[in-house]
Amino acid sequence: MTKEIYDYEVRCKTCSKKFKTQLFESHEKNLWLVDKKDWYCETCKIEYFEKQTSKLAKSHAKIGFPALIGTPKRVSWAEKIRAELINKVSFLKKSLVFNDDKEKEISDLAFNLFLQEWQEKTEAKWWIDNRRITVRDISDRIKKLAGSLD
Repeated sequence: MTKEIYDYEVRCKTCSKKFKTQLFESHEKNLWLVDKKDWYCETCKIEYFEKQTSKLAKSHAKIGFPALIGTPKRVSWAEKIRAELINKVSFLKKSLVFNDDKEKEISDLAFNLFLQEWQEKTEAKWWIDNRRITVRDISDRIKKLAGSLD
């Protein structure tokens, strides 16, 4: 069974330029989508992603992370992934409770070593390939680093 392809003219929400798009649902559903969805032309879409990527790259640079290397699409995706993973590290660090100052000091050193490892990862591909790292994975690596500091 083949689905019909329908062409529709839509208007970019940002610049109001008209452009054509193809939709694959029923004609009735497509009409609803054309009316209700926010549409963006390729130029506005690229501009938006460049702005978001730049904002994330600047915030990562402030905490010591270098610019990523790769295609613009990969870099954009990898910056989002890196932000999510850094948030996981921050969440983990804030959730820890210590018995004494020595434990806290070792933990802080381990977190710094861990972040230094990540700061060496400049290929966008590495971040994309490792996007499924969990808080548990991060915790296990930091525990291992902390154990080597004792």
